[in-house]
Formats: sequence, structure tokens, C-alpha cells
Amino acid sequence: MWGLIDPRTGEARSIEIKDIHSQLEKLVLHEGVPEKVRIHFDTTRNLFLYSWFVWRFRAVAEWHAFATLELALKIKSKRERKKNKLSCLINEAIRNGWVKNESFSIWQSAKQGYEEQKIIMKEILTQEELESNQADVDEFIYDYVKILRKGLPCMRNEYAHGSNMLGPGTYVHLLIVSEFINQLFMENKGT
Repeated sequence: MWGLIDPRTGEARSIEIKDIHSQLEKLVLHEGVPEKVRIHFDTTRNLFLYSWFVWRFRAVAEWHAFATLELALKIKSKRERKKNKLSCLINEAIRNGWVKNESFSIWQSAKQGYEEQKIIMKEILTQEELESNQADVDEFIYDYVKILRKGLPCMRNEYAHGSNMLGPGTYVHLLIVSEFINQLFMENKGT
């Protein structure tokens, strides 16, 4: 949790504030996202940065990220003034095709890992074993948006209803939220 492995040297080193800055470079909403959502998310980014000094700001950053996602979903669905459950808004985004598995970096990494594993399996399994497991080898089935449909509201509720939950996964959660929001407004990206 407190160190990183340098991929070039394989050596462990302590996390530094420059690592937080490096992560922040990946947590950006594109220009097509409404300004009010981008400003809201900038607060999330600042909370994440200041978590270097106050670890508990990570929980606040995550909660704020989920609130930003909810705001973005309300704007996209044109229900900004209405009360809607986050889970219903996420369902609408999935149903309308506003978010897709392929646009999440976690899904892309999982698919790449699957493809690499598939190559290894073909090298080590006999032809008979390959044929009996062909369905498992041929197709990558991982419905990430289905996982998000259940997981994001649960995480948001954990913070919204009072929790002392604190963990090292903040960056990943902020990345998921930023990728989700960016997908919602892809049609505006070029403007």
C-alpha cells in the first residue's frame, strides 16, 4: 500500500507525491463534459491530491466522485431537478448504450490478460484438453458494466450513509468514475 514496484528495475520504492500527480493526469474529463460536472470533478481531484497530507481525504474524494457521477447522469438523462436513485440512472445509461465495457480501462486490461492466458493455454494444453475447454478458451465474457451497475451504488451508499471505510483503492474508483462520465458525453467531445 505504501510502496511501488518500479517496472523498469523491479525495485520497490516509497510512494511520493509525484505519483499522486501522475495519477491525476489520468483523471481528466474531456471538454465535451458539461463545465459544471468538470468543476465538480476538479474538487474530487483536489481532495485526492490533498489525501497525500490527510489520508482520510481519500474517503471524501471517493464520495465526491460518486456525487459527481450522479450529477453527470442526471444532466445526461435530463433529470437534473428530479430525485433519482443512482442505480436507476446507471441502468438508464447502460440501457441507452451511453457506457460500454470496451471504454473502461479495467475491462481492456482484463481482456488483454485473457488473451495472454489463452495463448499460454494453447501452448500447455493437449489438443484433447483444448477441445474439451474450447468454449472457455474462445470467448472473453466479462460484463463490466453489469458489475458497475451493482457496485457503484453500493460504494456510494457506504459513504453517503456514514462509514469509516478507508482503503487504497481510491485512484481506481476515481478512474472508473472519470471513464464513466467521459463516456456519457462522448458525442460532445469534439465540440
